[in-house]
Amino acid sequence: MKRYKYIISLLCIVIFISCESDKLDIVNYGTISGVVLDAETYLPVPGVLVTTTPASDVVLSDANGKFTIQKVLEGDVAVNIKKKDYLSNSLSVAIYENQNTQMNFLIFKDDANVGTIFLYDPVPGNGAVDQNLAITFNWKVEGNNANIQLTYNIYIFESNSTVQQLLGENVDLMQVTTNGLKLSTTYYWYVVAKYQGTKVAVSPTWSFKTKDK
Repeated sequence: MKRYKYIISLLCIVIFISCESDKLDIVNYGTISGVVLDAETYLPVPGVLVTTTPASDVVLSDANGKFTIQKVLEGDVAVNIKKKDYLSNSLSVAIYENQNTQMNFLIFKDDANVGTIFLYDPVPGNGAVDQNLAITFNWKVEGNNANIQLTYNIYIFESNSTVQQLLGENVDLMQVTTNGLKLSTTYYWYVVAKYQGTKVAVSPTWSFKTKDK
């Protein structure tokens, strides 16, 4: 009988621990809000499809270019924007429990069609930290029309700002160097590919943070 009671007690303890473990496996959410602006005019762009990866709600920007996505999974999330006659873009952000992440998007008009051009594999890598104040940016390009000669404009801006700095214009090589960045600052940067002076692709917006001292 004592042995039977011991086994029952042990089973109860196992079930209790299991239940407590389930309670600890909590999924947390935050929200995202922002505005989509035309990259040339800085006017709001309505009707932009905004999605996230991992997936959450799918929303459209309103008449003022504003959007809000509720219940976004906590962690690193890619926010993607898409609209007819514009180049698609994405931006990676960190989502925190019960907090709203504010972001601004710049979107470029698609003025030509020379095939599907992808800009990827950035250096510094997306989310890189402890970066020097002088950096050589580079990236890779892939597309259906691989033989066309592209040039590149490279832009950088600080977190929570749409004031951009043009790091390089009509650059033939897939790299550009800058210096004089600020300490302990998060920067975003992206690349615009052009063919014969017309924009044909825009990279995702990548981020990095400079060293503290």
